Amino acid sequence: MYFEKRYEIGTMELDCFNHCRASSLLGYLQDAAGLAAAEYGATNMEMVQKYGHCWMVVRTAFTLSRPLRWGDVLTVKTWHRGGEKPLMYRDFDLSVDGQSVGQALSIWVLVDLNTHTVTRADHFPEFAGTDGGDLIRDTKLPKLRLPQGMAPVQRRDLYYSETDGNGHVNNTRYADFLCDALELHRAGEGTFVREFYISYSQECRAGETLELLVGQDGPRRHVLGQDAAGTHRFHGYAVTGESFP
Repeated sequence: MYFEKRYEIGTMELDCFNHCRASSLLGYLQDAAGLAAAEYGATNMEMVQKYGHCWMVVRTAFTLSRPLRWGDVLTVKTWHRGGEKPLMYRDFDLSVDGQSVGQALSIWVLVDLNTHTVTRADHFPEFAGTDGGDLIRDTKLPKLRLPQGMAPVQRRDLYYSETDGNGHVNNTRYADFLCDALELHRAGEGTFVREFYISYSQECRAGETLELLVGQDGPRRHVLGQDAAGTHRFHGYAVTGESFP
């Protein structure tokens, strides 16, 4: 079973190079995942109301073969891999005009709001027979190792405008934090985020302040966000590429 939706890249989703921002692409992926879950009655609201559980995204990654530009109609095709383990993987195929432009992968968990423990999705009848079947891949999203020599580059205050209905900073906004810390506006005309990975360790709220540290591991430019006590809140990396006409 899979779900498919098209998204037209508009001006609100563009960066200074007229490419779709990483945060905007994460927004499309999150929207498609939620609509896919609605097909079998397992949206966040439904899981809260029926079982007192909520969805939390743990990690997300994508790769693009070319940038997404203004006017592109992006088709997002998605399916999940089943709930036999605490971590539920969700795959995405990305295409424009029938041509593949990339893939994405995310990990989700269902958290009991009372006990704050994770429950396997196969404990709930909604997921029976709804996985991607033959579409399922075996790619994993392992935890990242921090490169040596991470250096602080920025302190970032968190505000109301970055929060969502859960009262936390929305997971897509961390992509903006990462790209800002890497100063991608200095990357040069034609540059786009070709590979992206982000892992969420602990939620953030408005009124908090993050310290952002940057380091490099080959082509991967890492960003770590931590609070004043040194607790890690998120960690990710971006690899940039050059677009061609």
